[in-house]
Amino acid sequence: MDSKNIVVGIDLNSDTTQVAVKREGAEPEIICLTPGGEELETPTCLCLRDDTRDWLFGDEAIRCKKRNAGLFIDDLINKAERNTEVTLFSDVTATGAELLGRFLRKIMTVLRQRYIQDTISRVVVTMKNPTETVAEAIRDALDVMGIAKESIQMQTHVESFMYYTVSQRRELWANDVGMFDLDEEGLRYYQLTTSRRFAPIAVSVQSTDYSNLLDYSMTESMSDGELSYCFKTATDKAINRQIISTIFATGSVFEKNTWCDGVLRGLCVGTARRVFKGNNLFVKGAAYSGSAEKDEWEEEFLFLTEDVIRSTVSIRMFRDNRISDYPMVKAGTKWQTINAKTVGILDDTKEIHFSIFNAMRKDTKYVVVPLRDLHQRENKTIRVGITVSFADRDTLVITVKDLGFGRFFENSYRVWEKVVQL
Repeated sequence: MDSKNIVVGIDLNSDTTQVAVKREGAEPEIICLTPGGEELETPTCLCLRDDTRDWLFGDEAIRCKKRNAGLFIDDLINKAERNTEVTLFSDVTATGAELLGRFLRKIMTVLRQRYIQDTISRVVVTMKNPTETVAEAIRDALDVMGIAKESIQMQTHVESFMYYTVSQRRELWANDVGMFDLDEEGLRYYQLTTSRRFAPIAVSVQSTDYSNLLDYSMTESMSDGELSYCFKTATDKAINRQIISTIFATGSVFEKNTWCDGVLRGLCVGTARRVFKGNNLFVKGAAYSGSAEKDEWEEEFLFLTEDVIRSTVSIRMFRDNRISDYPMVKAGTKWQTINAKTVGILDDTKEIHFSIFNAMRKDTKYVVVPLRDLHQRENKTIRVGITVSFADRDTLVITVKDLGFGRFFENSYRVWEKVVQL
């Protein structure tokens, strides 16, 4: 068999982990990590055998625990986040990051053995809300396995939902797409919207918490009829006569129970809406997102997650013998990372002009920053520094500073600031 590049998607959760492998031109394939097993979910845990000091993971670790034959360790993500130290035997300890790394290396070892003739070109790990501490532990673990850090991608479940949706047939996301996700934190509804008036297609997701109507504890204490009623109440509130092409119900609770089926079927009645339930949407979305180069995705789609700005901010400048709007910050950038700077020389003006193009609404607003009380100097001798930053996702802060003009004019240290709500 010829060697081929494969993309590995990993959906890493506190209780279970799923792995998908995608070849070029093929759909992602969910992998069972247990030899001879059929379960597509692997328990996120380890067990250190008492007799041989061998490490076991997943289902084998569970079986070792049941035999009381080793040290069982779970809650790996929280241990990595808190950097908890675990005593293994005598005076030997391991940190939470090391334990999570060992679990991931076990997974990669299985994949390497199974796909021995293939090359892993990218690994995409998706989590509900990955922190930088956990992300760094994951990168370190995969780097040890020979996966270069630039080939490791971290993303949230919401981002995986976006990639999964736009990788499906166009008719499935002709209008908005909904997703109900039920986990230990309760029921949450996500609604994906696309704006296609101009390229690239802007993709955004809004979420609503319905855990007050249905949470995880209820699934263990209430009857099927009661659960069905609670779920229907939530779907009625979430959908509320909206035009939605497709609805997904994801999570092991939905997949393993039937009390939700009648409610989901009811969402199709009288509409052309499609409804799917299952538990592999996020891991497949991770595999899809790693299957194309970033610039290929960006050419067609603009993914607007909760922490990225919706607008491109441009400054009006005379450059290359013409006056144009030059982007300082592009839509789709995480607002926390933005600190764009440029320097300009004023030419017969005491104002600086900006244009702000909203990628969702596809409209442009114009902002003028007046430089009041500007020192009088000869034309083209006023040099200013301009900084664009964000206080939050929707609050733009423009700062202009007088920089002086070399030895000819001293810096006046004047500063102008304008805050713009987008």
